[in-house]
Amino acid sequence: MFSVFEALRRHDEEEPQCHRVEVIEVMEDKCKVQPPSLPVEREVVDALDEQEVEWNREIEIFLQQLED
Repeated sequence: MFSVFEALRRHDEEEPQCHRVEVIEVMEDKCKVQPPSLPVEREVVDALDEQEVEWNREIEIFLQQLED
């Protein structure tokens, strides 16, 4: 299992190189195959989608800060 903290600790010991985390969107694809049918489920899914958009914005800000 990949440990971010272990990778960060070892990063200082190794040669400088680009360490990148690849995002696998398989789960996202599976979730979008069958939308929930109940109104309550739809509200929950919409709320989670909005939260995901916010997280993606925060990730972009963080990545920009890392590049600077």
